[in-house]
Parts: sequence; C-alpha cells; structure tokens
Amino acid sequence: MSGHHTSDTLRRPPTIALIASLCMFAIGASTGGLLVRYQDALYAAARREIVKRPDVHGFAGAEVIDEARIAEVVEQSNNALRMLHVHGLGVGMLILLVTLAIVNVPIPERFKQGLCVLASLGALYPPGWLVLGWLIPTWGVARLRGPVEWVFFVPFGGATIVAIWGTLACYLLALLRGRRLERP
Repeated sequence: MSGHHTSDTLRRPPTIALIASLCMFAIGASTGGLLVRYQDALYAAARREIVKRPDVHGFAGAEVIDEARIAEVVEQSNNALRMLHVHGLGVGMLILLVTLAIVNVPIPERFKQGLCVLASLGALYPPGWLVLGWLIPTWGVARLRGPVEWVFFVPFGGATIVAIWGTLACYLLALLRGRRLERP
C-alpha cells in the first residue's frame, strides 16, 4: 500500500439515488405481486375494454373473427405490466449500483452529483410501461408507442445511459491521468 491514506469503506450514494432506487424496487416487487394475484381480473378488464373499441384496434367487428387479434392486444397490455415489474426491479438495481460506483470512483467531486442525478432520472423510465399497460386497451399500441417513447423511455432511459457513459469516460480519464480517489 502506498503512503497515501485511503479508506476501504464505500461512500453512500446521494439520498435522491437511494430514494429513486428504493421506489423502483417497491414498484417492481409490488407490480409482480399484483400481477400474480390479479392476473385473471386484469386480463378480463383489458379484454372488455378492447372488445368495446374495434375501430381502435383494427378489428372486423365480429368477435369470432377477431378473437386472435383481441387476445394479441390483451397480451400486449399484460406484457407492458410485466415490463413494469421487470424494469422496476432492474432499474432500481441499476440506479443503486451505478450511483454507488459514481461516488466511489476517482472522478472530480463536481461531476459526481450531476451524474448521480442523471442516473436517478432513470426511475421515471418504468412508469412508461404502466401507461402502456393501462391505456393499450382503450387507445391502442400504435397511438401510444411514439408518445410513451418520447415522454418516458428516451429522456429518462437516455439520462441513465448518459450517466453511465459519462462516469466511464471520467473514470478512464482519471486513470489515464493517474488520479487518486478523491475524498471530501
């Protein structure tokens, strides 16, 4: 070990990151439980709304003819809710791990807060799946895809991606410059 004093303890991510991560864990876990418990009721409710709107989903108007397409649209709605479950848990882990890395790598302190905020904005990505799951039966996938992508997925998923690449770039530069881990 060199003559420089370093601590072997990890620094804690900022409160915003911990709250964002824990919210995602709570949403992901709760959604999973709700999907198991209310799977049949959710399927029936989605199907009921879809059948009322043959024009939205491009049906012929006869249930017997449209049954396969009805089942497909119901499944799209259910899949979106399953994606909320999976992305809630996954994004929660991603925020926690990325912000833990950010506050513990040797990059300038002035960058750490901004990178942690960008990573934490990823918590606003999974609610897009809730919007899709909730509204597909009444509005249809075609009408929702673009707005949901541009309101939820692109900006908030993009913020997290920028945080990850930004952290990597700062860390690689720090390594190239031979910087030591900064401690407050």
